[in-house]
Amino acid sequence: MLILFSWIVWLTEHGSNSGVINMASISSLGVGSGLDLGGIVDSLVAAERAPAESRLNLKEQRLTTELSAFGVLRSSLALFQNSLIGLKSPSTFDTKSATQSDVTLFSATVTNTADISQYSVEVTSLAGAHALATSADAGFSSINDSVGTGSLNIKFGTTSTDTYGFAADTAKATQIIAVSAANNNTTLSGLRDYINDGRYGVQASIVNDGSGFRMVLTSDNTGAKNSMEISVTGDADGNNIDNIGLSRFAFNSDAQGSAIQTTVAKDAALLVNGLSITRDTNSVSGAIDGVTLNLLKAETGKRVSLDVTENKAKVKQSIVGFVQGYNDLVTQIDSLTDFTLGSTSNGVLIGDFTVRSIANQLRNALSRPVDGLSGDIRSLSNIGISTYVDGTININNKKLDEVLASDPALVKSLFIAEGRPTDNDVQYGSASSETKAGAYSVNIDTVATQGSYSSNVATSLVVDANNDQFKLKVNGSNVSSIILAQGTYTSGADLAAHLQAQINDSANLKLIGASVTVNYDSNNQFQFQSNRFGSVSNIEFTSVDTDVGADFGMTVGAGTPGLDTVGKIDNQSARGSGQSLSSYTGNSSGLNLSINANNTGPQGNVSFSRGIADTLDTLLKGFLDKTGFVSARESSLTSSITNISDERATLNLRIESIESRLIAQFSALDGLVARFQTTSSFLTTQLKNMPKLNSDN
Repeated sequence: MLILFSWIVWLTEHGSNSGVINMASISSLGVGSGLDLGGIVDSLVAAERAPAESRLNLKEQRLTTELSAFGVLRSSLALFQNSLIGLKSPSTFDTKSATQSDVTLFSATVTNTADISQYSVEVTSLAGAHALATSADAGFSSINDSVGTGSLNIKFGTTSTDTYGFAADTAKATQIIAVSAANNNTTLSGLRDYINDGRYGVQASIVNDGSGFRMVLTSDNTGAKNSMEISVTGDADGNNIDNIGLSRFAFNSDAQGSAIQTTVAKDAALLVNGLSITRDTNSVSGAIDGVTLNLLKAETGKRVSLDVTENKAKVKQSIVGFVQGYNDLVTQIDSLTDFTLGSTSNGVLIGDFTVRSIANQLRNALSRPVDGLSGDIRSLSNIGISTYVDGTININNKKLDEVLASDPALVKSLFIAEGRPTDNDVQYGSASSETKAGAYSVNIDTVATQGSYSSNVATSLVVDANNDQFKLKVNGSNVSSIILAQGTYTSGADLAAHLQAQINDSANLKLIGASVTVNYDSNNQFQFQSNRFGSVSNIEFTSVDTDVGADFGMTVGAGTPGLDTVGKIDNQSARGSGQSLSSYTGNSSGLNLSINANNTGPQGNVSFSRGIADTLDTLLKGFLDKTGFVSARESSLTSSITNISDERATLNLRIESIESRLIAQFSALDGLVARFQTTSSFLTTQLKNMPKLNSDN
């Protein structure tokens, strides 16, 4: 046996010349020797694998646990960030609320600009829309009856009916409805559909009153100034007021026997603190600053009290939510980094630099005064929020309520990012994450202007078929073809008002939120001005009717474009666009202001500060974005976990190599032992067969 074990040691140390044996051959190990060589190889391989595999398992478990802990930290940081939403918004601090003694007559919507006061409201009348119907004598027996051809011209204004009279509202466009076979609207139903599919300010319907079909036209808008006057031009029978053909739809001073008035246009009427108020809709705004009254029912003599107050509850609720959000975060971080001497269940992220850095930065942002603020409220402690020994914060409700009652504007400045101009012609717009707290001077070199167009001298105030159409561009956008109502205008101001109404009624202009102002000056010229400021503001006539130039002075061509604001912020050149002035360099970079000044020169200063909520939100965004602390640690941990898989693959290759070497060595040993055993058996047999020596010899 001593020889056998010596050979095992030698083979283990020196290998075998028999080469590498496939690992599957381990099942036949020991056949030659009768020894359990396969079991020995398995034990040796397992002993080699166990320490390394255990180390990798422990490392993977630790990294996975840390990665999961950072997921919990990310979630906690995001929840705290959500708790700041209310405190970042200026509207939270300006919220007003309204209560009323009766909710059946009207409802009230309050904006942040509402005045704090008590009001008495009495609703005496609701607004109504004007309605006209073709007369019973119109003679429509079917909805497919012909209505004739020509044009319906609908003007909006105020109608008096005792003795008929109509005063047009020149701010409203005249709607011209062409009735022709080409428009497929020469039948009663065809005209109804054509009107309803268009944008003419009226809705059409057909009613059968038992004796025939009648067309009813109802103004889209309520109010006394939204009643309709309908005149007909180009009636096929040559008579525009005879209640035949298209004349059946006429309603004006010359055609009182055609269409009839079925519903009177009227304004809403109410009393506010005893003062009489009228509006053309049942949504009454402007009567009480910042309050919209939605009238539901009229009841003369019934007065409803309306109280408008500061909604301090919303501000306090936001502050309480912020405090709770921070305390929840502190509790979670403490859990992740907890250390108790002798404990076996300390925090997963104990001693982690990233977590310590995040906690310290948040703690510092909460504790230090806000840069750029002056006065008695510059830190959380000034409004009754203090820090406990364990790092959580607490609210002194009595002190907070007192501060909210006495200095709500200062509390607002404590939390939000805010710019405070010293000049009334400068308004703070916004700031970027790069804008530093500080006071920045504003100086204007060029005041923003609006694009304009000045016509040549007008020689006529008569609109006819040769001068009733033109096209133009406003701020670079094409306006749909403008059609003027034909007729003789009493003054240049009346025609200017009509021009303005027709242009501003363009669907294209409404789509881009553009409009123009048209005036008639003492030089008998029409002055057009865009409502927009800056270099993109312009007015250009692109085509005009035959006599538009000769009669009204408008010719094809562009007017004078507007100018952008040019100036400096903090003595550095700023970028102007319209009335906006934006800093792009220095500490004020990202500061955006609106300049309403009419004169150049210094415009005071803008003091900018970053409130606590804004500062915290900026920090949290930095922690949580793709390049932030948390993401960096998560990426590092994920990479380390991936590396473990590579280490496992390397370990498997090493173990396979060791196993192959052992199998080869023990296979050689098995063969050698088998040969020894064969030789031993042969020698034993030979020795047994040898002749025995004579003992006497």
